[in-house]
Amino acid sequence: MTARVFISLCLVATVALAMPQYDQQQQQQANTGKQLQAQPMMPMNYDFQWEVNNQEYQNYYGHQEAAVNGRVDGSYHVWLPDGRLMKVEYYVDGDSGFVPTITYEDGYAPNWGNSYFNRR
Repeated sequence: MTARVFISLCLVATVALAMPQYDQQQQQQANTGKQLQAQPMMPMNYDFQWEVNNQEYQNYYGHQEAAVNGRVDGSYHVWLPDGRLMKVEYYVDGDSGFVPTITYEDGYAPNWGNSYFNRR
């Protein structure tokens, strides 16, 4: 019984000593960090693009998107099994939500090996 009490006390002491100890300066820095996190952050700008252009498997689709100062503009395309190319161009600006424009190009023949986005 004495060994169990001794081990329990050792565990409690270890946990207590392992807790971080802050001095006054560290506490002020921690509080300042919390205040900075509460401020709203501006959206980050980004730009990306990817494509699948594989003649052997007849896969032809891709997506590109860019964000500048909170406005997002993008497009994607898919070559459909019936030979049409579906193109979706969209934007998101503030609270507008996703605003797409969808078009189809009949009888599309992919230019295998060349980027769809470079020809635009």
